[in-house]
Amino acid sequence: MPALTTAEELVSSKLDYLVVGGGTAGLVVAARLSEDPSVTVGVLEAGEYHKDEPKVNIPGMMGSGLMDLKLDWALFSEPQKHLNNRAMFHPRGKGLGGSSLLNFLVLLRPGKAELDSWEDLGNPGWNWENMLKYMKKSESLGPNNLSEKDTVRYAAIPDALNHGSEGPIHHSFPALVTPVHTAILDSLETLGLPRNSDAYSGRPTGAFLGMNAVDPSTMTRSYAGSGYYAPNISRPNLLVLTGAHAAKVNLESAGDLQRAVSVDFIKDGKTFTVAAQKEIILSTGSFQTPQLLELSGVGDKDILSSHGIKPIIDLPGVGENLQDHGFVPVIVEADNSLDTIEVYGSPEGLARQQALYEEKKGMLSCFPASFFAFVPASVIGTRADVQDWEAKATLKASASEVFQNTKPEIKKGIQKGYEALRKFVDDPATPTSQIMLFNGHFPIPGMVVDPAKRYLTLMNVYSHAYARGTVHIKSTSPTDPPSINPNYFSNPADLEILVKTLRFSLNLVKTVPFNDLVVKNIVPSGNETDEELKEIAKAMMSTLFHPVATCSMSPKDNGGVVDSKLLVYGTTNLRVVDCSVIPLLLSANPQTLAFAIGEKGADIIKGAI
Repeated sequence: MPALTTAEELVSSKLDYLVVGGGTAGLVVAARLSEDPSVTVGVLEAGEYHKDEPKVNIPGMMGSGLMDLKLDWALFSEPQKHLNNRAMFHPRGKGLGGSSLLNFLVLLRPGKAELDSWEDLGNPGWNWENMLKYMKKSESLGPNNLSEKDTVRYAAIPDALNHGSEGPIHHSFPALVTPVHTAILDSLETLGLPRNSDAYSGRPTGAFLGMNAVDPSTMTRSYAGSGYYAPNISRPNLLVLTGAHAAKVNLESAGDLQRAVSVDFIKDGKTFTVAAQKEIILSTGSFQTPQLLELSGVGDKDILSSHGIKPIIDLPGVGENLQDHGFVPVIVEADNSLDTIEVYGSPEGLARQQALYEEKKGMLSCFPASFFAFVPASVIGTRADVQDWEAKATLKASASEVFQNTKPEIKKGIQKGYEALRKFVDDPATPTSQIMLFNGHFPIPGMVVDPAKRYLTLMNVYSHAYARGTVHIKSTSPTDPPSINPNYFSNPADLEILVKTLRFSLNLVKTVPFNDLVVKNIVPSGNETDEELKEIAKAMMSTLFHPVATCSMSPKDNGGVVDSKLLVYGTTNLRVVDCSVIPLLLSANPQTLAFAIGEKGADIIKGAI
């Protein structure tokens, strides 16, 4: 579909604001700023508008867009020393809507203590109460069509006071809840993890029915492209250019500070420059925002100089403090009567699901999972384990190579993050790990799947990364991907927590009534020692695609890149509004926070707060 505007039209327009990156948060900012007809807002997006793409719109096809280069940047990390030197695949959404067009539709929230920690880290106004306001503003909670009995059995009783009803993004319970859901919840209660009927109210620990980013009236994905862009496409003061790759932010001196005046971008092989009168907002994500800052002369002067880039603002925190969720699967063969994604493997099964989808039912109508469990440390570990994980929340516990070249102010900020993390470990209201069901055999390279059988995957996730990584430029070319180094498992606590969570999931598999639906374990077998589970984790761990914190919102002397108003230090009008500003990775999948950060960022820019 052709872009709303052309490069020539955008460059010749008198823009008040320029948003670089039409992704999850970027489109929120652009839509909200353009509500004022007296201002003109431009958006640069390197991808396209995928309005009619089934891989985007049909919920049950989520995941099929991974590695599709028109939808996915398909980045890879550097080989990871503590993961048997494997390079990790990192998908990133490419197009209007960003990763909200590509992700697995999961809508969860972190706990109150986790969001309050952002304020404790030096960011006034960034806390549970304030962020709840913005999570609600982005949300439209669909009707709960479950029976009263099922709302209790499924753990799905949201408190309307904590949810929005008029936001652009639809939140809905899945149209399909399989028998596996209640079987797992019953088994978890036997193992000491109770149901949590409203995990969205600041205390997420427990097991529950999760919400999807699905519009229940159409059974299509609800994302930034459909919610924030499509309804506003005809606004004359909202100019969106797709296929435009940002290359550099141009800065000029404004006394002791720098002012962002324009952005160079590449479109169809030609380089253009577009100016903005008021502000430039970077929303290109946790990997590409630090890359763009460094290309613009903002970052660690030593890194910039090594690439021949003149340092304009020496800001060592750019690209540091990377944190990400990792998971290891427990895969079982399940009762053949269950509908799992393997039914797509036969023409008859696929045709049946397609027919059901026409009626807004079946597996294609939702993410192939319904069960989520947020597990506190006391459920998966002993008191000694908890104390050990608290002790490992420190720079000294990490591998020697991780922080050997890290600047002192960055170390100071990371240690403050560890101090917050230490409090989480001993808090029964704060998760230490997450278990999520994937209704089928999660794709694992090299593992053969028998399409005639049925499988279930328990995805075991550590909630808070102990490892800290980096993202930096490899070259001065804006189209070269950055160097991504998450340093997975460089702090042993991440691996230890995963092993305890794997052990818990293996016990779950053996517990009735869930065990009644299990034919046999595929991997792990269930007979492994903890040391053997560690080796399995090193071989099988994958990212859950939640990178944050590479442009951390923190005081500058703690390695921060932006202040609590999202202004890049050393500038008067350059902001970052995306998940790279999150200072500390939280337990929840961050999509709800991405929308909320966009909403709050827009209010900050408008002077509403």
